[in-house]
Amino acid sequence: MSQATREQKRTSPVVFILIFLILLLFLGFFYYLAARYYTNRFPNHTTINGIDVSQMTPENAKAALNHHVQSYTLTIHERGGETETIGAPQIGMTYADTGELDRLQDSFNYWLWAVDYFQTHTLTASEDANFEQDKAEQVISALRCFDPRCYTKVSDAHLDLTDDDLVIVPEVEGNQLDEAKAKALILKALTDGAEEVDLEENKCYLAPKVLQNDESLTAELTKVGRWLNAEITYDFGDDRIVTVDRSVIVNWLTQNKDGTWVMDADKAQEFVKTEMAYKTDTFGLTHEFTTHDGKKITLKGGDYGWCIARKETAEALLRSVKMGRKTTLEPKYLYRAQNRGIDDIGGTYVEISIDKQMMWCYKDYKCKVETPVVTGNVTKGNGTPKGSVWAMDSHKSPATLGTLDTMGYSSKVTYWMSFTGNVGIHDSSWRGTDPSGYGGKIYKTNGSHGCVNTPYDAAEKIFNICNVGTAVVVY
Repeated sequence: MSQATREQKRTSPVVFILIFLILLLFLGFFYYLAARYYTNRFPNHTTINGIDVSQMTPENAKAALNHHVQSYTLTIHERGGETETIGAPQIGMTYADTGELDRLQDSFNYWLWAVDYFQTHTLTASEDANFEQDKAEQVISALRCFDPRCYTKVSDAHLDLTDDDLVIVPEVEGNQLDEAKAKALILKALTDGAEEVDLEENKCYLAPKVLQNDESLTAELTKVGRWLNAEITYDFGDDRIVTVDRSVIVNWLTQNKDGTWVMDADKAQEFVKTEMAYKTDTFGLTHEFTTHDGKKITLKGGDYGWCIARKETAEALLRSVKMGRKTTLEPKYLYRAQNRGIDDIGGTYVEISIDKQMMWCYKDYKCKVETPVVTGNVTKGNGTPKGSVWAMDSHKSPATLGTLDTMGYSSKVTYWMSFTGNVGIHDSSWRGTDPSGYGGKIYKTNGSHGCVNTPYDAAEKIFNICNVGTAVVVY
């Protein structure tokens, strides 16, 4: 073996050792450089909230999460299968850096990058996000579900007048939201980062408070139905019939604030006034009268005729209606005439002609008494009232007329029938019993104080025919 060969053999291990040391130094330097690289980076195969952040710095990871936040969408489920969405850009939503990604990255030992390289790191971090509150509230308010034009309002079941009937109008569920509750819920979902929110499940819709089967509604319907079924008839004679039925009563119905129904007493009284009193009252009004000789005259004023007591009549009417009665009623009267009909005087009355100084008394349209009379002394201003129809308001036998203290005279009579104040029909013994002592022009100079002086026999007959309320026509 040569000297050179032996030297070569002696140096080979040294070379290998040197090479190994150089390689080891190189690998160490490479490992050092890699460690330096991963000093502020996430290891390979690292995901945060499903986002690959391998070899990313925390800042890059934050940008990736921010990009993910920008794709955020909240789906709002509404009644009837409708949906609406709110996206992150609409509300200015951005990732909120809380330092959590920095802490996660710091939890890795960069000197162990080689070990981490062969592992999978699935991390979770809170995706805190910030958004502009004012902008979010504006976006929420602009949702279709809050637009009155796009939803059906909720309404309670209630009673309503339809034509001439009262009916139950069913409740309407609609899709009207409790706006405050719904907006708060959506805002919270955005704050929590929820991807879906269901308004129906969270009871955000307004619900009717009164349903069509509500006991108070059915009770009101039964009550009012009884009223509407009433039928009250008033017969004023000569085919003048006034009927109060459903078509009339329905106009009197009015609803209180508490939902109950009542009849408006004022409207009922107005009906009595316009449809009954105005059309049939005759008290103190114009009367067309046919005299004993067939002449037609017009008489005004006086105190004879029908006069309905409007309030009392309306009250009695309402009582009958509330009972649901079907009946015929008579109005309550302040003043009554003797005949129900257009001719309220009827066939029994007294007729007095001042010019002719005559008086006639009719019973059942037949003249029973025709007699001359002496009326008030016109020369002394005591003329008998005329031109009207009065009701006989007293019917006495015997009677004393006047007093010496107040009237300057006091006269006893057997038959006294007053018709206006202290003026009346009576026998007058001081003029005698012979009819020849009556009539003519006597009244102009030797007339009475205003009364109608009548022969005894005629006064007796008239007294027996007439009663309080009998019409006395003077013209």
